Amino acid sequence: MSTGNQDMRKLLQVVQSMQGKSEDELIREMVTMIKSGKGGITQEKAVGMIKAIMPVLEPQQRKKLERLLKELQSR
Repeated sequence: MSTGNQDMRKLLQVVQSMQGKSEDELIREMVTMIKSGKGGITQEKAVGMIKAIMPVLEPQQRKKLERLLKELQSR
């Protein structure tokens, strides 16, 4: 999978705009944005990006992304 810098920037902007919210709120909003297309990336691309960065994260960070991944794939 090829993930461009532009896609990564969009994801970073989304994440930064959600600072200060609870983890549950964050995950719900990210899933909604990605599924609706408002996040600027497709669901498939988001899943690929999450899977690509998970191996380099700390266990606690990985757990959070695993929750997001599960929500993306279940709805």
